Amino acid sequence: MLTSSKSPVSDGLLRVLGGLVILFFPALSNGQQLAREALSSFPADTHQVAYTNLAQLRSSPDYPQIRERLLNRQLRYFQDFLRSMAIDPDKDVDEVIFGWRGQPSDTTGLFGMAQGRFQPEQIRQYFIRSQLPSRQYAGFDLYAFGSGEDPADLFFTFLDSSLAAFGRLHDLKALLDVRSRTANALETNSSFVGWEAELEDTSPQWGILSGQAAANLAAPWLAGGRKLNVDLSAFMKPVQAVLYRVEWENGFSSHLAIVCKNPESASALATLLNLLRSAQQQGTADSGAAVASILQGVEAHQNGSRLELSASGLVAALDQVLRGGAADPAP
Repeated sequence: MLTSSKSPVSDGLLRVLGGLVILFFPALSNGQQLAREALSSFPADTHQVAYTNLAQLRSSPDYPQIRERLLNRQLRYFQDFLRSMAIDPDKDVDEVIFGWRGQPSDTTGLFGMAQGRFQPEQIRQYFIRSQLPSRQYAGFDLYAFGSGEDPADLFFTFLDSSLAAFGRLHDLKALLDVRSRTANALETNSSFVGWEAELEDTSPQWGILSGQAAANLAAPWLAGGRKLNVDLSAFMKPVQAVLYRVEWENGFSSHLAIVCKNPESASALATLLNLLRSAQQQGTADSGAAVASILQGVEAHQNGSRLELSASGLVAALDQVLRGGAADPAP
């Protein structure tokens, strides 16, 4: 039986742009209904969500390169595990959305939902025949990927024949509690609801981060992938959220909206960004021409209490920017 891996997920923007979204590979998808479903299913303390329309992502000419960089070892194993149960990832799943709770630094503590076409009874019989670990909770069969005893193991369940949920056991249970209305849902957060409505259908890949998770994402962009001697944490305190969307056509193009507490905070971040960009003119040579072109080409403007950032370039260069100019990431 396959066991789960604790290979770390990449730091920086790729972590939330879909570093974990290649959990399934879908067929064509219509709309982004799963995002609204997640608002009524994810626990209220969810501080980060990442949505992906995988059909559109797979249509990118850079898809093999994107997949190789974004799929970590645990999810490669999980993909093989699904295939062993006759779930065809290439045509059985249409949309996927991830959430994170707990400490913003815990990048492995994901949970989420997938929409597609499933055969719950077939999976149940497979687990019985194979004597694989499973358990029941709130009337649902929870199937383990791994021993079922490791806190990092993934579990999954079927809410119906078109909707699956997955995550570490305590997160999956929290999601089921929300759906049984014994716990508050993310939709009780009016700000999150508004941000989701703003991003829905704008891109095949988008996400929302609030609080410290948002600050953790904004910092690499403001630093431009460079290791600075300046502590950016003080500048990040006014950041309430980061909204992002990404396109993967002939490379990548991305847009971030850094939502601050007030226009003064956004102005201060804009000033900081300009100072850092000036410093980058002397520091990007070591990162290579492709990386330098991204950093120099970042477009930024203030819109009230928001700082809007846009960038585009090669997938490999984006990876290097977010890793401080490092080479190809470890799986």
